[in-house]
Amino acid sequence: MSESPLFRFAVIADSHVNPSDIDEISPFASHRLTNTRLRHTIAAVNAAAPDFVVHVGDMVHPVPEAVSYPQAVRMFREATAALQAPLHLVPGNHDTGDKCADYVPAGSIQEAYAERYETHFGQHFYSFDTHGCHFIVINTSLINARLDREKAQAAWLEADLAAHADRRCFLMMHYPPYVASADEPGHYDNIDEPGRSWLLALLARHQVRTVFTGHVHNFFYNRHGDTQFFLMPSTAFVRADYAEMFRVTQPDGHENGRNDDAKLGFMLVDVYPQAVVPRFVRTFERVREADPTPQRDWPALPAPLARGPRLGIDLRHGWTELHDIPYSSMLDEFRRKKARNDYPILALWEMGIRSLRVPLDDLLDPATRERMAALRQLGIYFTVFHFGWPNENSLGVAQKHALLLDGIELILKWPLPEDHGQRLLSLQARLGVPVAVSRFWSAAGGSRDGKQIKLLVDHGYQGADDPHLADAATLSPQTGVDRLVFRISHTTPAHAGIAEAAAYCSARGLHAHVHVRLASNTPAQGAPDAWHNAMRAAQAAFCAQTVPGATIFLDTLADVDRGYFPRAGLIDRLGNPQLGSRIIRNLHGALSELPPLDAGVTWTPVPGGLMGEARSAGNAVWLILPEQENAPAALSSTKFGNNLRYTNLVDGISGESARISASRSGNVTSFDEPVLLYAGRS
Repeated sequence: MSESPLFRFAVIADSHVNPSDIDEISPFASHRLTNTRLRHTIAAVNAAAPDFVVHVGDMVHPVPEAVSYPQAVRMFREATAALQAPLHLVPGNHDTGDKCADYVPAGSIQEAYAERYETHFGQHFYSFDTHGCHFIVINTSLINARLDREKAQAAWLEADLAAHADRRCFLMMHYPPYVASADEPGHYDNIDEPGRSWLLALLARHQVRTVFTGHVHNFFYNRHGDTQFFLMPSTAFVRADYAEMFRVTQPDGHENGRNDDAKLGFMLVDVYPQAVVPRFVRTFERVREADPTPQRDWPALPAPLARGPRLGIDLRHGWTELHDIPYSSMLDEFRRKKARNDYPILALWEMGIRSLRVPLDDLLDPATRERMAALRQLGIYFTVFHFGWPNENSLGVAQKHALLLDGIELILKWPLPEDHGQRLLSLQARLGVPVAVSRFWSAAGGSRDGKQIKLLVDHGYQGADDPHLADAATLSPQTGVDRLVFRISHTTPAHAGIAEAAAYCSARGLHAHVHVRLASNTPAQGAPDAWHNAMRAAQAAFCAQTVPGATIFLDTLADVDRGYFPRAGLIDRLGNPQLGSRIIRNLHGALSELPPLDAGVTWTPVPGGLMGEARSAGNAVWLILPEQENAPAALSSTKFGNNLRYTNLVDGISGESARISASRSGNVTSFDEPVLLYAGRS
């Protein structure tokens, strides 16, 4: 997307401000950080310079009946006075009272609480306009409340939507209609019936496309009809009951999930003529540092409706499973609720990755297919793979939902049937998407030493010298094949394997599908070196922008810490970004601020590392990757000259080359961390 956004706004949620910075109204130690965390968030929001900010509720922690409520409001007002953009407030249940249900732990909304909210914060429901868009604020605690205010809000909302039918409408509210599915039973974190169905039907009738909610303190993304719902994380703490989604031991200091600070932050939303682009900015835990530095915003990351760099991810882990959240003796004690872990999707969005590789089974499953359709609205495409020839039912489903696909990958066993060309041409014409072919192979039987037994199945060509490539001689665009699949071993440098595969395919009029493995070559040997895998990921990401004849899939997204082929992934089992994720995000972000890279990249081993060199608008761009953590890569300073800019790919900090002069010694410049150097930018 080349055009600039019409405007930008920020969304923050659930700040839960305390009456004082040392108040112990919560038994959790992390709760005493909420005020400081809000101030830190406001500093980060100011740095992003939005046109306005919306807080989607739970501004304060004390509920309306608490004597400390007014003091908490004063603390909230003092903190938000530092905002450099207008602030719009949405009533949350802590601000105005819980929804009306017998099972809620605090007092439900009543007229006295509603009046108290008005005194301290203002209107319960209202709207405003900007840049031809219409923003609507409602109080979800009023839904099903059986108060006169509920009737007034409902009538106002229907009239307001009808009066702005020609506008793009955004709805801002606190409770989400649902967490996992529109037909889920009522619980602490959703809107009960009949109000839920009334609201969803109203949004569908008036074609409201984007809704932001709070309350759950975790990220979830849902789509109901054509309406997309972004359920917001908190600036203050994580709802620990949802930590059950990860089924992994929480680290020390996480307070059983509540203090998982990588999940704290806010949304920046860029509104374009044809798209809405939300991005989560993680604030992390920085309250003890003199100069808080949250995750940097990259305003020009690949837009959701454009394909962007051809870098994808192999999604080996399940990504649509509904997890049972145990009844907790706190907020929901009397029934299970379900939730889906959407943090892997958030991580992909942050990295600018829009291409996913999944089994054809995912497309055939109605629930998973609906999820794929929801993510397509975020600009994500899928390559589906299948062993053997799909049957008629599978082809019918793929044909019907071809708009979700970026291609289909067939893993075939040789020898191919005599009519394989006719079959492939028919499949290609029917689906209208690129067809990739991969060769199935197995390693079964004894090893050379006669001791080990290997029972492995795999696929893909191992390189240009793979003797099995001779079997692919009959595969060509004329026989319905667009792509050949290559699998780059962990021991092969990623950039070398990608270049070799692309060159081989280009000479034959084909495109290369390249799987860059992060796992070792044996199922019992782990690949836990996060630094090594992150450098492979950086090579792949750079090649995705400079090798036009290849689509590259990193294998895989999340840590594999059990089963076969354990390895370090780009995110951990909690869904939080690791080194590889941060490097890809910052590399994509830095490159997005430059003119597109020209095709072609030169890779050069340097003492202690690797350097890739490409061109952008005639100027050099260098990617420097130290081979080992805490062991610098050393290069001649005369290679680069002066007045360069750089981006540290670990933290995203950019600056002039003078800022790294301390690393220079004579004519040698040392780089302890992966860096992008570039010239020609004012």
